[in-house]
Amino acid sequence: MNWVLFGAMALMATLSILFIYSASYRGPGVPMPDFYKMQMVWFGVGLVLYLVLALVDYRVICQWATIWYVLAVGSLVLVLVVGAKVYGARRWLGVGSLGIQPVEIAKLAIIVAVAYYLFHRPAEMRQRWSTVWTVLLMVGMPQALIFVQPDLGSVMILLAVTFAMLFVAGVRVKHLALVALLGMCVAPFGWVHLKDYQKDRLTVFLNPEKDPLGAGWNLNQSLIAVGSGGVTGKGYLQGTQNLLGYLPRTVAPNDFLFSVIAEEEGFVGSICVLGLYAVILFCGLHVAAHARDRLGMLLATGIVALLFFHVFINIGMTIGLMPVKGLPLPLLSYGGSFVMATMSALGLLQNVWIHRRIY
Repeated sequence: MNWVLFGAMALMATLSILFIYSASYRGPGVPMPDFYKMQMVWFGVGLVLYLVLALVDYRVICQWATIWYVLAVGSLVLVLVVGAKVYGARRWLGVGSLGIQPVEIAKLAIIVAVAYYLFHRPAEMRQRWSTVWTVLLMVGMPQALIFVQPDLGSVMILLAVTFAMLFVAGVRVKHLALVALLGMCVAPFGWVHLKDYQKDRLTVFLNPEKDPLGAGWNLNQSLIAVGSGGVTGKGYLQGTQNLLGYLPRTVAPNDFLFSVIAEEEGFVGSICVLGLYAVILFCGLHVAAHARDRLGMLLATGIVALLFFHVFINIGMTIGLMPVKGLPLPLLSYGGSFVMATMSALGLLQNVWIHRRIY
């Protein structure tokens, strides 16, 4: 086992429970939701998945890549047909308060499928356009289904992860550059297909003062929360932006949990969180560099890229460097599907490390 990776994950899980409690806190004697208790349950289930996926050889798991891919695409189709609609997006499958977000599981299944496909392509084949377009089509189908939900943030994440895996697989850089150039040329035409609230988020990102009481509220309150934390913060359970409800209570425990941490623990606490993420990501890169084969290297690369872009976009949006997206923070944000998917991904990362030697 890579105990540094496991220890960093355990510390993040502890911080998650502590600050989800803080984000849900309403003051002494005031009833509060049991989000932190549910998060403990999700981490318990996630730990079981982590151990199972860490111990079953990743080569055996990847042999079923086609099945995982078909199930992922099937679940994304199913959620569009019978999924629950929450805040204008159809992303949930389940009954009552119990449900899952198939997109979180699909991300990991797609990484496995792409890694397995690239692993079986000889070096000379990976230099051809056909490999690039095949991978883009593999990822493009679930991306289209995710875009319809709509979930633009996850679409962006999958695209970035795909490029990272193609680069590490040895695809020609000029091919990736041409695809990126083509994407930038086509992107403006996608504007007309965005929902109104998605357009508002992008315009508010460019001009935060445009709609301070509407579309810009979350961003502006997050900036106030982060800035008011100062160097050492206001203290645990003392964040006024969160406690008084200026930072909306619907988003504080999940997408904007970093704002709660920054307000209460300040710059020092924020750096500690970023340091833990750095440990996890560098451990992941170390695992990829010492993988037994190209399959393990690609699998580890995809997982590291997935975690990195989630962290980068989430924290970036809380401090105004990225448009606001519905992307949670790995191992910190509240949410059963994302917690279990993240711990499953880390289990696979641990798997590549455990099986790094040829016996």
